[in-house]
Amino acid sequence: LAAVGLETGSSLSSTIEIDAPSEIVWQRITEPGHLKHCHPFCARNVIERWPGKGARDRIKYHSGREYVRNFVSWLEDVGYDIELGDRPDATARVQWRITAAPKSTSQLSIEVFPYLQSVLPKAKKIKYQSRFFSHDLEHYLECVTKGVAFWILTGKDVEKDQFGANSLYS
Repeated sequence: LAAVGLETGSSLSSTIEIDAPSEIVWQRITEPGHLKHCHPFCARNVIERWPGKGARDRIKYHSGREYVRNFVSWLEDVGYDIELGDRPDATARVQWRITAAPKSTSQLSIEVFPYLQSVLPKAKKIKYQSRFFSHDLEHYLECVTKGVAFWILTGKDVEKDQFGANSLYS
């Protein structure tokens, strides 16, 4: 990151317990285009390359915002790491992780690490983080993890804003 003038800021995350074995959770979150089924703010999920390290897709939100997701790590049966955007303009790293829990349940966590421009003064970095990586993102992550659990447990697609609207992504 330092080579392209970036550093990580404080992360935000959401974790949910899912009444399904980790193998099922892994299978579902690695299906191409899965976001269209489980993501309450996703209007479109276009696959460019799939699966594995080097995979790439695009997510377009109901708000019109769009991101390219580059899969920089693919850990079989455990999770993956995504960079949002292309370097040097990437905006964040997102880690999806599955942990097996007792009695054939699993925990799914999504953690976002914002990328900050190293040259910016500390006050500007704080302002940027508070604007894009605060309450709205916490709510967003909670809605996405709830959406994945809902989709896996019911087999039904989530609806737009199913767990509440979000000012950045609805």
